[in-house]
Amino acid sequence: MSGAMSGAMSGAMSGAMSGSMRGVVLAIVALLGLAPTRGLAQEGVLRGTVTDTTGRPLAGVEVLSVNGKRSTRTDREGRFALARLPFGQQLIMARYPGYQPADRAINMLDANVPELTFRLRRIVQLIDTVRIVSHDGCAAYDFTGFECRRRAGVGQFRGLEEIGALRPHFWADMFEGMPGFRNVQVPDPMLGMDWDVESTTGWRCLESGWNGRERTANLENVRPADIVAIEHYDVYEKVPAAYKRLAWPTSQPKPCALVIYWTKDFIERQRTGRR
Repeated sequence: MSGAMSGAMSGAMSGAMSGSMRGVVLAIVALLGLAPTRGLAQEGVLRGTVTDTTGRPLAGVEVLSVNGKRSTRTDREGRFALARLPFGQQLIMARYPGYQPADRAINMLDANVPELTFRLRRIVQLIDTVRIVSHDGCAAYDFTGFECRRRAGVGQFRGLEEIGALRPHFWADMFEGMPGFRNVQVPDPMLGMDWDVESTTGWRCLESGWNGRERTANLENVRPADIVAIEHYDVYEKVPAAYKRLAWPTSQPKPCALVIYWTKDFIERQRTGRR
């Protein structure tokens, strides 16, 4: 084969291979270029709707990720899109003046996070009067009463999922984003210093109950990891009848706001029948 023919064939093969390689490279570039775009359109975005208890959309409601420090507001149709959320567990809260705040725990590691729907209960207040939906039929000293009172919608409630989503280290972390509290630094025998909460409502004092009763010595060293649920009543009038003695002990000259803590050990003992 002559050198000219050999060179021509070699050039043609080289050109064909180069064209083929260019096609492969372009295909890879296209795939690499498209994949992240699709991912970015989905990841870190949470959508949903906020309505009142009748199903009417609420506009202007603040929807926020408590631990992600991101917030947005609903449009005229009650819809929201909360973008650029960090991955992992998030506590999402919806709040609006005149309505009871609500929060939900979600996991942003899921490939497709379902849309959230919040139904906010209106707080009906008259001059010098607080109108209450009765919750006194709920069990006071059994954890089943927690969900019963939560459904009644009087007070603020956080269960295991909501508390877990906050990943609390300090005591005050469990109340992050809840209205009616401010953080205060306190001495702690285990941590040296801890952050606790004080009330900003009513008489601006705060009492606590533990599993429906007074705190006992074996609960002195309880940490946030031991708490399964909390319920908060910001004024004495909202406190369930069985807990009023906790919110206004005989040694106290005035009634206080009340937090009831439910502990993991107490619930486990209830389930197994241990004392």
